[in-house]
Amino acid sequence: TFYMFPITIGFAAWFAYKQIKKFNAIKEGVKQIKAGDFHHRIEIDGKGEFAILSNHINSITDGLNTAVERELKSERMKTELITNVSHDIRTPLTSIITYVDLLKKERDPLKVEEYVEVLDQKSQRLKLLTDDLFEAPKASSGTIPVHLERIDILSLLTQGLGEVNAKIEA
Repeated sequence: TFYMFPITIGFAAWFAYKQIKKFNAIKEGVKQIKAGDFHHRIEIDGKGEFAILSNHINSITDGLNTAVERELKSERMKTELITNVSHDIRTPLTSIITYVDLLKKERDPLKVEEYVEVLDQKSQRLKLLTDDLFEAPKASSGTIPVHLERIDILSLLTQGLGEVNAKIEA
């Protein structure tokens, strides 16, 4: 007993020191993650409870990092969408304003009829863009039902080429 007691106390102190060191590593790692370093990894050797805890914290950090990246990507996409929509809406609107100014000055009935036709086309395009703009949030939220249908790909391609045929020839 006289010799075993110091050895047992020494072993217990060594074991406690290792456990306290692991605990402090976890505590410091959590502080760094809390401060915003989402790439920090808590590395604990062994298979004990502290190693399991550090793995769970690392998993939470990975999930948080993924969520932050996904949110940043979403914000960039929203900004890009707003930019594109603004440009797409501004184009027909500018044409409408220009043709209205031309109509105010024009006295030739043939030119007036031509301008009115262009105004009709541009206003219909603007209406379509505005409708699409209001439908986009519904589509992304999943509130619009989707009905899958078979399509004839050949007629779809023919229709698409027919719509842009003038631009292709130009």
